Amino acid sequence: MIEALKEKSELITWALLITLSALFLYINLPFLVPLILAGIFAMGLINFVNRMAAKTRAPRWLSVLGIVLVGLALIWIPISLALYRIGVHLSAPQEFQSSPIMTQLKGLQESGLNLLKQATEWTGYDLVKPAQGMMTNVFGKVGNWALAYSSDVVAQLPGILFNFFIFVLFLYFLLLKAAQIKEFVIRYSIVDDNLTESLIKLAKDSCSVTLFSTFVIGLIQAFFIGIGGLIFGEGDFWLVVTVTFVVSFIPIIGAAPVGYLLSALAFIGGRTGSGIGMAVIATIAGTIDNVLKPFFVGNLGDQKISPLVGFTCVIGAIVMFGISGLLLGPVIMNLAYGAIPLLLKHLKHNGSTFFTHDT
Repeated sequence: MIEALKEKSELITWALLITLSALFLYINLPFLVPLILAGIFAMGLINFVNRMAAKTRAPRWLSVLGIVLVGLALIWIPISLALYRIGVHLSAPQEFQSSPIMTQLKGLQESGLNLLKQATEWTGYDLVKPAQGMMTNVFGKVGNWALAYSSDVVAQLPGILFNFFIFVLFLYFLLLKAAQIKEFVIRYSIVDDNLTESLIKLAKDSCSVTLFSTFVIGLIQAFFIGIGGLIFGEGDFWLVVTVTFVVSFIPIIGAAPVGYLLSALAFIGGRTGSGIGMAVIATIAGTIDNVLKPFFVGNLGDQKISPLVGFTCVIGAIVMFGISGLLLGPVIMNLAYGAIPLLLKHLKHNGSTFFTHDT
C-alpha cells in the first residue's frame, strides 16, 4: 500500500496542501473580513508608500508606520465624534427629538398635512386622519430602529475595536512585507509569470481606483455637503456626513441627492436662502467626482463600466457582506471586469480547446 501511495505522490501532495490550506483558512475565518479589507487598502496604497519611502529616504518600516498612523488619525477623528453623538442621543433622547433634522422632518410632516387639509376641503374626503396615523407610525418605527441600531453599535463596540486592531496589524504587515509577498506569489503561482504579473497589476489598479476614486472622493463629498449643511443650518452634521458617505459609493445615486433633499426641506420650511445654498452645494458635490478622479487615479479608471452594473454590484455586495460591501463591491467589480477578458485572452493564446472550432 505504501508503494502504491508513493506512485501517487503528486496526488498526495496536493491533498495535503489543500487540507492544510483549508485548515489554516478555517482557524483564521473570524479575521477574514479584516484581512480582506487590509489587503484592499495595502494593494491600493502600496505605490504611494513606495513613492513616499523613496522621497523621504527613511527606513521602510518608518514610512509605513507614519502612513498608517496618519490614516488612523484621519479615520478615528470623525468616528470618535460620531460615537460621541450616538452616546449623546442614547443618554438624552429628548435632545435628539429637538435636533435640527427632527425639526425639519416635523416641519415637512406639517407641510404635508396642510396640503392634505386643503385637498380634504376640495374633495370632501377626510385625507388627514389616515395620513396622520401613517406618519406617526412611520416616524415611530424609524425612531425605534435608529435607537435600537445605535444601541447595537455601542454593544458591539469592543468587537469592532478588536477587528479594527487586527485590520491595522494586517495592513502594517502587508505594506512592510509587500516585496516578499509579491515574490512568493510569483514563485509559487500556478499560472505563468507574465499572467501573474498582469493579475497583480490589475488587482493593484482595482484597489487603487476603489480606495482613491470611491473611498477618498466619497469622504470629500460627504464632508463638503456636511459643512454646507452646517453653514446653512440644515440637518445634523454627522448624520448628513455619514449618510452622504454611504450613498456616495452607490453608482446612479451618488452624493448629490442628500444635498438636494436638504435643499428641498429648506424650501418647504420657507428658508429660501438656505434652499438655494444647499442646491448649489449639492451641484458642486456632484461634480467633485469628475474633477478629482483624474488627479487621484490617472488612467486607472478608464474602464467604462455601466452605472447599472456598478449599482447592482455595490448593492449586492452590501447585502452579502454587510457594510464591508461598500469597498468589496467596487473592488470585485473592477477586478472581474479587467481579469475575465485577460484570462480569456490567455486561454485563447495558449490554444485552449474551448476556443477551437471543428472545420
